[in-house]
Order: sequence, then structure tokens, then C-alpha cells
Amino acid sequence: MNRTRLASIDPRQLCQIEIQVSNLDRAEAFYAQAFGWPRVPADLHEYRVLQVPADCPFGISLVPGKAEAGPPGSLLLYFAVDDPVSLLLKIEAYGGKKSSGPTAVAGYGFVYLCEDPDGTRFGLYSKTAAAPS
Repeated sequence: MNRTRLASIDPRQLCQIEIQVSNLDRAEAFYAQAFGWPRVPADLHEYRVLQVPADCPFGISLVPGKAEAGPPGSLLLYFAVDDPVSLLLKIEAYGGKKSSGPTAVAGYGFVYLCEDPDGTRFGLYSKTAAAPS
């Protein structure tokens, strides 16, 4: 039996956790000293990527809290998806919305910021070579 797979998000596709902070230097020192997650060299805008174990299925980064991603003290979870366009249509059909995107992340792919019907923010990441239409 051939089943068409509908666009969905598998929670095991969590690929990035962004910690929204008010002071990058203070947060970097805190996570390095208290959690043992030092910064790794990476050139990703104002993001500070933290070291995670090699077998960790997701990355962790510190970012300045911004209105579109969430205020300082909030987390933004990103999920890797193969078909963001179909998934965005489904999100909107059930009361959610796309806040922004696609936004290129040089050398990686594209991200979208979304909200559920209550305004909870989450991100979608697509490893595509070009922005989906």
C-alpha cells in the first residue's frame, strides 16, 4: 500500500536550541563555567555557538533576545524539516502563522520563525540549497 506522507514535525528532528539572552558575554561565561559548554569558533551573525558532545543531535547557541525570536530568558527550538512550504501551509491551516522567513543561514540552509495559535514561537530549518518558493 502506497501512502502519501503528509508534512509533519518529528520531535526527534530537534536540531537547534537558541537561548535568548540580554548580555552575550555574561551568558557565554555562565554556560561555560556552570554547564561546561564553552563557545566554539563559528561565524553566524551575532550567535554564539556552544560546544555540545559529538553525539548530541542538536546544537545550542546564545543569541541576543529580539522581539521576533523571543525576549531574553526564552528558548527557541528549531526542527529540521524536508518540506517547509507544505508544513507552513499546514501550520497556517490550523491557526498558526509564519513570522518570518525564509532567512538564509550562509553555508547551512534556511530558517523560518513560526508561532502556534497561542503565540509560542518555534523555528523550522531546511537544509536546501535555494530558498523554497
